[in-house]
Amino acid sequence: MLPGYPELDPLNPQEHVREFPHAKSWRTVYESVCFCNRCNMCAQSCPTYRLTQDESQSPRGRNQILRLLLEEKIKPAPYAPQLEKTLGSCLFCGACTAVCAGRTPTAQHLLELRRTLKVRLLPLALQTLLSWRGTHPRLFEFAVRFLAGLRNRGAVKMLRFCGLTRLPFLRWVNHADDILPRQTICLKKQLKKGGVKTDYSNPDVFYLPSLEAAYLDSNLGQSALKKLAGHPVNVLFGLSCGLFEYVYGSLRLSRLAARKLITAAGEGAAPVVTDSADVYAFLKNYPALFLHSKTWRRKAERFAARVRFIAQYMPAQNPLPQRAQLDNSALFSFQTEAFTQSEKILRVIFKKNLVQYEYKDTPTAGYAFQKGNLAEAVCLERVQQIARKQTEIVVLLNGLAAMELNYRLQKLYPHARAVHIAQL
Repeated sequence: MLPGYPELDPLNPQEHVREFPHAKSWRTVYESVCFCNRCNMCAQSCPTYRLTQDESQSPRGRNQILRLLLEEKIKPAPYAPQLEKTLGSCLFCGACTAVCAGRTPTAQHLLELRRTLKVRLLPLALQTLLSWRGTHPRLFEFAVRFLAGLRNRGAVKMLRFCGLTRLPFLRWVNHADDILPRQTICLKKQLKKGGVKTDYSNPDVFYLPSLEAAYLDSNLGQSALKKLAGHPVNVLFGLSCGLFEYVYGSLRLSRLAARKLITAAGEGAAPVVTDSADVYAFLKNYPALFLHSKTWRRKAERFAARVRFIAQYMPAQNPLPQRAQLDNSALFSFQTEAFTQSEKILRVIFKKNLVQYEYKDTPTAGYAFQKGNLAEAVCLERVQQIARKQTEIVVLLNGLAAMELNYRLQKLYPHARAVHIAQL
């Protein structure tokens, strides 16, 4: 941080982002928060404010709470329950930033506050499991395979029948069981079984599978690799991009994961392709993680220039007759390059049957595991909009969001289905 500006946590600078990018400059956290002029143009774009009509759950309210804390006009301890509610309700979708004239990064502000207050929003067991992907990748892979094996053999069904998943520390298991495919097979195991080579010495492309593609829905990973057919592809197994740590854990661990990924991809020009719009936006923002280090910032900038979204590699295909809609649910971003590329492709595939996009968010990045009731209300609003448009196919750019929405559609509007763009 620059001297002279209030800081949330001056004793732990390594756990915080020093500055945020705005239109033509970089601003400290305090400058960025003060850039909000409280016009409230963002209110109706915010899914949680539309549902709750609670000012503390609006982008304006969140920014002002952070500003009051920075200026030490309020102390966090007396307002702990309200702060947890404010921090936990945000979807980090970036819709408020998209409509803000100053592009105020409200979601990033809230993450800074989360890191300062050390608020844990995910269930402890789930957070611990997911954190192993970055710190103990082999243990994580073993745990995922072990749990998937138990589920495939009916263990989760038995737990639900006995009512054990009603226990507070196991409630997340219900939702995971609802949205995940019936059979979960790791992509690495599937490719090894099929004899697919994934470790070329001089690859044309690096493929970084999302968590969903690598461990939860191998069909998504295989569909993405089919789009890359004809290229020697190195699949970057066992590596976390640092996004989970950035949102739910330690910024120090997020930087460490980023360094490992940049090193694994090398200094060549081979593009790094991902199937998640969340991951894509985060990788493009890697330079912001290394403002304290010129060397790593230059490396991050070169790496970010190589990042591609899977839609860029989709081959030409025959037009489809169904009414379709593109869903841009993603962390921190709205209408990024990934969205623009995908929209162009879908206009060719569906032509006049592509329904005009109307912003209604689908919870992503584990939001439903931390705010189940609010996530259900957000999804209901989304399904109602799909039904009004008589949409048959909803195309998403994120595997977990596709699973989440498909589960809701099966219950509430089975006429439509949600698919990842790589699975078209």
